[in-house]
Amino acid sequence: MRLAVEEINNSSLLLPNVTLGYHIWDTCQNQLFLQAAFQLAPGELGCSHNVVGVVGPDSTDMTELTARIFTLYRFPQISYSAKNEIFTNKDLFPLLFRMVPNENHQIVGLVSLIKAFDWKWVSAVGSGTRASQASVQMLIQQASQRGICISYQGVMTADVAISRHQLQRVIENIQKVQTSIVLLLTGANVAEKFFKVVIELKITGKVWIAPETWVLSHSVASMPGIEQTGTVLGLTIKPVQLPQFTHFECHLLSPALLAEILNSSIWHWSFYSYAAVYSLAQALHSLLDCRPEATCQADKKFEPWQLYEKLSMVDFPLQNNTIKFSEQGDLSLGYNVITWAWENGTAGFRTIGSYASNHLAINRTEIIWLAGDGQVPESPCITTCIPGKIKSRQMLDECSCRCDDCQEGTYQNQTDAETCLPCPPETWSPLGSAECFPPRITFLDTTDPNTSALVSVSILGFLLLSGCLLVFATHWQTPVVKAAGGKLALAMLASLLASCASTALFVGKPSQASCRVRQPFFAVSFTFCVSCLLVRSFQILFVFKMASRLPRARHAWVRARGVGCCVGLSTGLQACLCSLWLAFSPPSLQRDLVSPRETFLRCSEGHFLWLGAVLGYLTLLGAACLVCVFWGRNLPKNYSEARLVTLSLLPFLMGWGCFLLLYATTEGKGKQVATLQMFTVQTSIYAILGTFFLPKCYVILCRPQHNTVAHFQTCIQAYTTSTRHPEQ
Repeated sequence: MRLAVEEINNSSLLLPNVTLGYHIWDTCQNQLFLQAAFQLAPGELGCSHNVVGVVGPDSTDMTELTARIFTLYRFPQISYSAKNEIFTNKDLFPLLFRMVPNENHQIVGLVSLIKAFDWKWVSAVGSGTRASQASVQMLIQQASQRGICISYQGVMTADVAISRHQLQRVIENIQKVQTSIVLLLTGANVAEKFFKVVIELKITGKVWIAPETWVLSHSVASMPGIEQTGTVLGLTIKPVQLPQFTHFECHLLSPALLAEILNSSIWHWSFYSYAAVYSLAQALHSLLDCRPEATCQADKKFEPWQLYEKLSMVDFPLQNNTIKFSEQGDLSLGYNVITWAWENGTAGFRTIGSYASNHLAINRTEIIWLAGDGQVPESPCITTCIPGKIKSRQMLDECSCRCDDCQEGTYQNQTDAETCLPCPPETWSPLGSAECFPPRITFLDTTDPNTSALVSVSILGFLLLSGCLLVFATHWQTPVVKAAGGKLALAMLASLLASCASTALFVGKPSQASCRVRQPFFAVSFTFCVSCLLVRSFQILFVFKMASRLPRARHAWVRARGVGCCVGLSTGLQACLCSLWLAFSPPSLQRDLVSPRETFLRCSEGHFLWLGAVLGYLTLLGAACLVCVFWGRNLPKNYSEARLVTLSLLPFLMGWGCFLLLYATTEGKGKQVATLQMFTVQTSIYAILGTFFLPKCYVILCRPQHNTVAHFQTCIQAYTTSTRHPEQ
């Protein structure tokens, strides 16, 4: 910077009668550069009214902070090394110019470098900084547009927080995806830690693509054993020589220090600081209406912000380069392509080409390939995606070098396909499938614990009913059996056995025939049982309550065989309802899609009104039974069964009521509805079995003294006495 100021002041062409001055502040610590920025506030410095612009600072963070401050002061600012993409936003940084291109230019150049060697299968690693993450995203976008696949995207934490475990995990992931080309978009400090682990893990034969942040880092290049890790290629800002610098105040520098400066990476930025000063001088030249070999309007009053417009229009040659800012306020003179070359164990940075204006030129013979037989390593796409996989689409665009599994519900039976095909209706496929499969057919079977329990209960009920029938058949002339209805009780047990047997139609794979038969079969058989119970209750009630008053009616009932007629008529009505049901809206086999992998096979009961009519008729018979037993609640103890019949009918009424409600709300779909239907059938059977027949079997087998004519006559006499003398 001092060199540029001296040259301008000593020249009569640029600012003939204007002398440039400067203030230099150290930026090694945050408090120092912030203090310098605030000292430039109007009124803080004795010569602040003469400050027309600021050059620097060098880092992105410092540039971002000072640019916001200088925007308030309305000072134009030129940074000679800040490359972050954020600075292209002129709404945030309206007065900021940069002597270097933004990072996107470098990313495009790195992608061009990869493309030049026809590498299509690479990994990218970034640090946790905001700039690094943005660079990785830009890289993915640019690579996908050029047909390059980023097979692995590793992100590490920032420099301070990074751990060896994290570094090792990233390196192991790179090894898993088997890529030979790795882009390491980090700073020099992180790169040094990264390569330390690479050397420890003995990773060799890679090609490391480096940004300018570490491609010229002596600390990384001088690490012991790093030459075994592979070939390093990268881009760096194009250095421009300043031959006059070696003669500028050389007496202040020792030869050794001067040589160290000229060989350091800092020297790459010297020209851009030099050009920043010349850019300000060119803008002043235009603003002050200077004439070569003449004078400038040195006394012209202007504000620093007025220099901005002149800066945006500068266009002048400098050291065989044209200095001209883009619309984003940056300058791009191109990049040099760098490779590392070792001689006697010492790394050297060799320039092998250049990149500028989307044009890449490389001298390939200068590159030493450390992998394989010294030839250019290959990193092609995966040649074939097997059936069940397709060419991967990652992030923003197509990544054609990775194969991704077809998702569930899709398939692909061809190789190298780009899209998966949806499975046809009522079929499914697992992840990565080459074909679709029909869903598994499920139904109520004994493999289900609930169904198995219901089947066990049904078998037990059938055995109990068979036992009761045997007991009643062998003791059918005894008073207990006769009081229970005699032959009518045997018919009730037979109908309950038929109802219990109907549950076998609810288990197993259903068919059209079983769906049509099972519910009507249960309804008719159970209607027969409830009709017998109703007729028996009415007959006992008639004998004790009305026979003495209506003797002719009693004889007519006996002569007309009223028991059989009523039971037959009641059962016949139910049979007619079931016939109409089967004729107009019969039950049918139906498939319910539980999931793409499972279809539940069930019986649809047809129109809900027909099912409701059949069960409603049963409910009507049950309600009539309740009325009869309630009316005869004061009959002799051996004949009055109001409590038992009530207990038997209430579960029946409540169970089928709940089933109808659930069936109406779910339309009969689901395994739970089918299970509840089978459970309700069992509940209805067990309710009558447990409250009507089992107590009588207990009396017959365990209390024979109560199964005598004398005991029954005693009960009847006691009832007769109590009805004749109620006051006693």
